[in-house]
Amino acid sequence: MKFSFALPIIFFWILATSAFAAIEQPERVPLFPTLFHQFGWNALGAFTYGYGAHWALGAAGTYGLVESGADWKWNRFCVRHEALATWATLPGGVIGSLAPFIVPLSMYWGSDSREIQIAGIAVGQAAILGFGVTSFAKIFTGRTPPHVADAADGDKDYQKDYSGDFKWGIWRGGIFDGWPSGHTATAVAMATTLATLYPENAAIRIGAIAYSLLIGASMSFMAHWESDIFAGALVGFAIGRTVGKSFANLRDGKSEDRVSFYFYPNGAGIAVRF
Repeated sequence: MKFSFALPIIFFWILATSAFAAIEQPERVPLFPTLFHQFGWNALGAFTYGYGAHWALGAAGTYGLVESGADWKWNRFCVRHEALATWATLPGGVIGSLAPFIVPLSMYWGSDSREIQIAGIAVGQAAILGFGVTSFAKIFTGRTPPHVADAADGDKDYQKDYSGDFKWGIWRGGIFDGWPSGHTATAVAMATTLATLYPENAAIRIGAIAYSLLIGASMSFMAHWESDIFAGALVGFAIGRTVGKSFANLRDGKSEDRVSFYFYPNGAGIAVRF
């Protein structure tokens, strides 16, 4: 079973903000341009955080899981237990698709607290970057998905080890399937952003870890290879740390956007501070 969470993430900020623009209150943190607070720098941080070690480690871990046969063995387990795999994928598919929409929206519009509104916007940006960055990577990696259902149905194309089948190039595998896992990266990015914004809150840290594990484990049953999950978690962590620190500085009044993007119902603009 295949789930796409592109629409909730893409349309969340477009449709919701257009609908709410007319009733936005003066004391509320402005959704725009706050959503794009240091957006370019944070997007860059998804690649440069820790000097890009998360990408290198993700690639190395993927190589190890493929060459050791771990990816393939887990795939065969899921094929043999397809019914279990189908049900186990539901939490990640459903929750992982809805949370990027519901969580930021609820935090922003459900609270009068400036701090929580900023946190909600931060989680929204983390979700957008989680989806965007992994989709960008998938354009070039083009990895063949697990095809658990097809293999269980006896499709001859999926009976021999194809865990290492990467179609390197440009747009050879789409942006929804493949390496790294977008669901996992987005879940970890959102969770890590909150944990970074509230480093002293043990409940948030525990909840962040639990949510990340739920989504990652669930998606490994049918939607992704284990190594997709591993790499996606590392990418999501880098995004979450970058976005979390950026918005923590904004919340605490320690930073100012150098480049800001403004979106309105009938137009858009950009402001550059020198």
